[in-house]
Amino acid sequence: MSDIKRAMKDNIEEIIIDMNEELFKDVHIRQWGNKHSHMTLREYRMLIYPDKKSNQEFGVKLGVAFGNAFEYILPDRLIELGCDVTPYHTSEGDMKEGDTHWEIKTGSMDFVQGATHSPKEHKKMNLIQVLWDKFEDKSLDDILKDRKFISELNFCVFEGIEPKSLGTPSKNNSRTSLKISRDYYDVAVDSCIYGEIKKNRVWCGFTKVGV
Repeated sequence: MSDIKRAMKDNIEEIIIDMNEELFKDVHIRQWGNKHSHMTLREYRMLIYPDKKSNQEFGVKLGVAFGNAFEYILPDRLIELGCDVTPYHTSEGDMKEGDTHWEIKTGSMDFVQGATHSPKEHKKMNLIQVLWDKFEDKSLDDILKDRKFISELNFCVFEGIEPKSLGTPSKNNSRTSLKISRDYYDVAVDSCIYGEIKKNRVWCGFTKVGV
């Protein structure tokens, strides 16, 4: 087990606390708290983003906020825990451990996203994958009482995995889904430090677990 995998597994609760606190600083959550903190996230989202397209955009914005925060918080926390890591955002990844590059990807769906133009996603990679969800039906007032915005999590640390990048580029979108073949089920189980893994018909399934 690599040093960073061991550090994350042993300190997952503290990392989740850090992420919750960072998300409370996000502008969208702060705006929610200005006048509508008595509302649930679902109610607030429908109030300010009433149509389906804009409603989805709001979810994307929260996802981007989570991803950006995690990419910066994780290296800092690992350095505090004694790991030899450096934030290092290049075409090879988002963080370095010595000479080893690590890619950090987050998402709130069943799989993380990739990009058709990214060569690193078509070869073996070191991948930190975090799938998360949030409390949709709790008011912000209640969420702030226990300081928990994140409701569920699946956290995997893959070393030398070769995911399948699935998707067809278009004029407006080059995004893909990064999926792990069921052939790597045992690897996925060993790589999962929080959550559960299912062996589905074609792909590994990543089940989020309450935090």
